[in-house]
Amino acid sequence: MNIPDNTLDPHLLETIAHNREICFRRCRALLAGFKATGEQDVDFMDTLMDDLLDFMDPQSDTERLYRDYIAYVGTFDAQRGNEMLQQLEDDLGYWAPVVIAAARVAYRLHQGQTDKGGHDYFDAHLLRVGRSGGDWKEQAVGFLHDAAEDTPHSVDDVVRMVNDELQQLATLAANGDDSWVDEFDIMPIANGRVVNPSPADWKEISDALTLLNQATAPSREAYIERIATNDLAARVKLNDLSNNMDLTRIPNPTENDRRRNDRYCAEYDFLLDKLYGPSHT
Repeated sequence: MNIPDNTLDPHLLETIAHNREICFRRCRALLAGFKATGEQDVDFMDTLMDDLLDFMDPQSDTERLYRDYIAYVGTFDAQRGNEMLQQLEDDLGYWAPVVIAAARVAYRLHQGQTDKGGHDYFDAHLLRVGRSGGDWKEQAVGFLHDAAEDTPHSVDDVVRMVNDELQQLATLAANGDDSWVDEFDIMPIANGRVVNPSPADWKEISDALTLLNQATAPSREAYIERIATNDLAARVKLNDLSNNMDLTRIPNPTENDRRRNDRYCAEYDFLLDKLYGPSHT
């Protein structure tokens, strides 16, 4: 609940603080009970512990308690615990600096490029695809998905540039400079804190970017089929296709534009089926 305290009535602030304290104590007692009884029904526990999220602030007692809950879940379901941790850190904005670093790199690399409608490529396409991501990796790869294909740089080059950019942001943050925080209107930042992806995270990003480089595929069909084998690459490609299927970006669409759009629609449905099954709605 990141509402500036000086904009609220003092009595309302007192009520919020009181409710937060009650929620915190209740959830702390619940977690102690879960541990004591060995409770392992995560869906049931979530219905009780999710109240903490209503009062969540970065680096607070509430966050620490929720992390303790996630750690408990991880003792019997490591995958679920990891997913919960990733979601928490994403929601609190811990990974936003990585996305901003990726956006900065994409902005530089695609300078002067335009889309099929003659619009600035970053503003009209990459910014929309990047912002469409459901988590920080999907957003970062969304900004970078055309870098290796449309510029002279390899995937390794691009990832290295993002890492270097991230270190520059960390230096700015350490010096109290938060001027970069609101760049590209990406997502909230957790107190300007800059965290570094793990080697496994960088590999996941690199693998997705490699698959998204059409220049390395023998055909368009093979390109789409191989993307379907990677969840992250497929989600980014869906965001990419969604933007590309918007014919309003082209002032006077031709028959070729419409045929290409039909192909995009077929590829979109194919990837959607691969990701979510043919019964998706």
